[in-house]
Amino acid sequence: MNSSAPPSSGGIQESLSDAVERVMGESQDWLRILGQEADTPITVYLDMKSPHAYIAVRPSLELARDYKVKIDFRPYTLSYTDMGVSTSVEKQERRPPSASADRKARMFYAAARQYTALQNIPLRSPYRLLDATKGHRAFLFAKQQGLEIPFMMSVCVRGWGSGWREFELESEEQLRGALEALGADLKGFEAFIADDGPGQRELDRCMEDAHASGFVGAPHYVFYDPDFEREVGLFGREHLALIRSKFAALGLARRDDVRAEFSHAWRGPGT
Repeated sequence: MNSSAPPSSGGIQESLSDAVERVMGESQDWLRILGQEADTPITVYLDMKSPHAYIAVRPSLELARDYKVKIDFRPYTLSYTDMGVSTSVEKQERRPPSASADRKARMFYAAARQYTALQNIPLRSPYRLLDATKGHRAFLFAKQQGLEIPFMMSVCVRGWGSGWREFELESEEQLRGALEALGADLKGFEAFIADDGPGQRELDRCMEDAHASGFVGAPHYVFYDPDFEREVGLFGREHLALIRSKFAALGLARRDDVRAEFSHAWRGPGT
């Protein structure tokens, strides 16, 4: 798969460390958004090894910025074989089941590069298949302290920005380091993310709940739909404008100037 250089800011090519610093400069805003009072829930399932989940984090946060909703971000571990990306995960080498499936996978990453360029966040195609299981347990550990989004974005900007060459998603040491850099309390971390630890049991529950909601892929949104008078699940951030219109109909807008319209080509906060 082809790689791409980190995006530039102001026409000047940016180093990965500068991109990390710039993107993570938004983290206090993310925490403020997630800390706002709201009673209406929406669950958003993400997989850190999916570039389209990475792209969806910041636009999804705009839901809580503009509407009185509480976002419950949860991890979901996608299967490469179920997605048709590879016939196996042995040695973490991609083995496409067919030429057609290979073209689809390449288009998947090509589209992701276009959208990350719009958001000015870095992305290179991964050089191997990834296992996000341990990363998702660490995500749940971070979530206990309200740090799940700063943690995920810290990991993903470094990981996707280097094609996962400069951050190992399976590395307990690097995951711990990402949490430490955020000021997380690391007491009990190793036990939580162990294979037989509470993190895996919680991850299993997340995945069971996702399946019950009709999970198709990440990002996956689960919320109460007033038109159907029940919870529904929608796959893909292209549904954000529709979801916003549902929240508008419920009278949940935080301000008079909030509009349901939302571009799939969103470029960042304030655009």
